[in-house]
Parts: sequence; structure tokens; C-alpha cells
Amino acid sequence: MATEEHSGRQTAMLHERISRLEPFDRAIILLWLENLPYDEIAAITGLSTKAVAVRLVRIKEKNEIPLNPNILS
Repeated sequence: MATEEHSGRQTAMLHERISRLEPFDRAIILLWLENLPYDEIAAITGLSTKAVAVRLVRIKEKNEIPLNPNILS
């Protein structure tokens, strides 16, 4: 039970942080959370693969989003 409550709080916190992102950054994070590879995110967003990687690091660090998308599983 305690683990489920902790996971629920983590999920709620993640949703809150994502909701505060600018739309373009939110799209990048959501694609990343869907486990899309950087090259696919790049193709969808029109960014280079390198730009996607840099942008994701900056978004995650600035907004304290877990670096591992599977942390909530």
C-alpha cells in the first residue's frame, strides 16, 4: 500500500510539472515518456536529434522530471 501511495504521489507530481511546461517542451517530454527514440522525436518536432537530446536534459533538470521514464512503472 505504501508503495502504491508513493507511486501515486510521484505520478501526480510528474503530471503537475509537465502541465506547467510550454506546449513545445510538453510535447517533447510526452513523446519521450512514450519511449520514442530521439531520432523519432526529432522527425516529429523538426529538431535535430542532438537538439532533442539537449532540450530533454534541460527540460528535465529545470523541472525536476525523473531522468528515467520507467521510474513510475
